[in-house]
Amino acid sequence: MGNLIAVVTGGTRGIGLAIAKALARRGAAIAVTFNSNDKAAEEARQQLGHICGKDKSVLTLKGDAGDAAVVAEHFETISNDLGSINVLVNNAGVMPARSFDEITIKDWDETIRINLSGAFYWSRLVVPEMKTTHFGRIVNIASIAARGGGVIGPHYAASKAGMVGMTRYAARELGRYGITVNAIAPAFIEDAGIFTEWSQDKKTALRQKVAVSRLGNTDDVVRAFEYLMESPFVTGVTLDVNGGAFMI
Repeated sequence: MGNLIAVVTGGTRGIGLAIAKALARRGAAIAVTFNSNDKAAEEARQQLGHICGKDKSVLTLKGDAGDAAVVAEHFETISNDLGSINVLVNNAGVMPARSFDEITIKDWDETIRINLSGAFYWSRLVVPEMKTTHFGRIVNIASIAARGGGVIGPHYAASKAGMVGMTRYAARELGRYGITVNAIAPAFIEDAGIFTEWSQDKKTALRQKVAVSRLGNTDDVVRAFEYLMESPFVTGVTLDVNGGAFMI
């Protein structure tokens, strides 16, 4: 694969950080973006720098993942400091739990803007150079909510379903250039997202929703990501990482 230069949006915690660490172990130069948690970003920078062996191979960039101007600024910084991006992981997202009765126009717009539009903003910037070099890996972090609706709300389900649709279209158009575009749809990952704040009692109840004997963890998502990194003949797929939740 040559020299890997990777971007992981929302890459300072949870699934994003786990994937960034996997890329660091591959020797990639890495940029991770984050929105507001400076402490988590510094901890992530130190952890990734330790794996990479040199801090200059790790960038942590703060800003709104759903703002096209911020994304363009981050893209320019990464291109100048690290080189041409050939791995993109669209992981940044928000998940405010709202029912149809509770959701506001602002909730809807913000969720679509950050979760879905942000992934498009990044993809459109990295694709031209990937086409030139005839190599690229784009992985979109979707959710079981994309096909099963989930429990967060219609805004979140729609944003993740949109990512799956964008994944399929991009895969069809870009495959001839050596670029694969895939999605991972996790569920019940206990060391990421909202589940890190759940009590053991709530997690015990959650185990009734999966077919295996435990909840998922970020290592399970990383295994799926590694498979997609190594698979030039796999594109346009959504790889479910949910413990068999579809069967329950």
